[in-house]
Amino acid sequence: MPDLLPTALFGLTLLVVVGLGEAMRALGVRAEASRRFVHAATGLAVVFCPPYFASPAGIYALAAVFVAVNVIAVRRKLFLGMHGIQRETWGTVAFPVALLVALGVCWTADPSRVYVLRTAFLVLALSDPLAAFVGGRVGWGAFRVNGQTKTAAGTAAFVVSAAGLAGLGLWAWGPEAFGTAEIASGALVVAGLAGTAEALATKGWDNLWVVIAVIVALVALDRQPEAAGVLVLALAVAVGFAWAAWRVGFLDLSGALAAGVLAWGVLGLGPLAVGGWGWAAAGLTFFFTSSVLSKLGRRRKRDAEARAAKGSRRDAGQVAANGGVAGVLLALTVFVPARWQGVLFLGYLGAFAAAAADTWGTEVGTWVGGATRDVLRWRPVPPGESGGVSLAGSLGALAGALVVATVAVPFLSETVTLGRAVATLAAVGGAGVVGAWADSVLGATVQARFVLPDGTRTERPETDGTPLPLASGWRPMTNDRVNLACTLVGATVGLALSLGG
Repeated sequence: MPDLLPTALFGLTLLVVVGLGEAMRALGVRAEASRRFVHAATGLAVVFCPPYFASPAGIYALAAVFVAVNVIAVRRKLFLGMHGIQRETWGTVAFPVALLVALGVCWTADPSRVYVLRTAFLVLALSDPLAAFVGGRVGWGAFRVNGQTKTAAGTAAFVVSAAGLAGLGLWAWGPEAFGTAEIASGALVVAGLAGTAEALATKGWDNLWVVIAVIVALVALDRQPEAAGVLVLALAVAVGFAWAAWRVGFLDLSGALAAGVLAWGVLGLGPLAVGGWGWAAAGLTFFFTSSVLSKLGRRRKRDAEARAAKGSRRDAGQVAANGGVAGVLLALTVFVPARWQGVLFLGYLGAFAAAAADTWGTEVGTWVGGATRDVLRWRPVPPGESGGVSLAGSLGALAGALVVATVAVPFLSETVTLGRAVATLAAVGGAGVVGAWADSVLGATVQARFVLPDGTRTERPETDGTPLPLASGWRPMTNDRVNLACTLVGATVGLALSLGG
């Protein structure tokens, strides 16, 4: 093994860092401070080790070992220099997981992209602890997002430092073809995406999502440097879109941030892939139509909303449930050749068609009313009940799936024949309807329902902070997870039909 010595030295370096963190804790340093030290030092070790390795094999091995060791350490509260804090966090597990991902897509897939890995971990190593330090010391502008308290000062520190560090990484290690425009564009996009990932992630998983955000942005720039302006313009539009959706009440703050990331993807990555603006057309059509439908007939839907897990103002969990699968497929276009991007596009359309079918079916069925029955037992259930189907809802589901398919048809290729258009409408529409029916089946069987004090059932797991007793289903199977499964089924059908055709 040619890298035996650097692997041993790198492993020893990591052990020394952990040992220093334990020593700091033993000397009375607060666990938060010792944890930040270990985080920053380990991240910098990752940043500067690649030049000493001929291949990533040794780093893979060490990262895998640290994943296993830290899973045990988190559960048993070992290594108090890292795990002595009161809040629940899996950050020390997410860190080596992020390294495994980065090694795979930045080194193994293309060794010329090692600079992307190094830049990603430079941002993670320094911006994350800096944000925590500034937020704790300054504490200005506290706000709540995704169930956690953040500060405007800490977020600003992260974004500004991420931009500077990303620019430094691109200048020091990036391709020679990168000029000032590419470096500045990459730094801005990294700051926006990584800052959003840091704000949304919980329980330490920002260590993974920040790295992924940086990688997607920089690999997209690496593949098409001439598109630097498109990526920055997409970021600016995504910020405006997120702000507007939050202001008009379609989304709460967490939902706006999550939707902003997705909007950047469809506007920045979509035009660079096979399918072009069809990615944006399908995604934005789903968002606007579902948001408008959720606002219509509020009085008639009041009873159904009382039983629902969440209201019509969508949060990050709902955005991820409806758009997460599609977003992953879009992000994958950055890493695959063009011939596979078309396959991913059909899967993407299937995911959004399923999300539209489910949303349109629920909203139209609840608004119009009519006989609603359990999809499996065929017994009457209230309109809007998970697992319930009605004629109006079924027609709404079909319409929603077909609308998503229709707006994407013109972007399939330069010349779209009638036969291909019909085949695409059938494939995407069918994928959406199958996904919506899968949602209904899961809603009727495993989705969790809880009992309110008055004896009625609800999808909300708690009321006024008090957990409610489980009435039926499986407690972890929330409405968001059922919706995620719906879009996954739609995407799978779309991918299968694409590969089969």
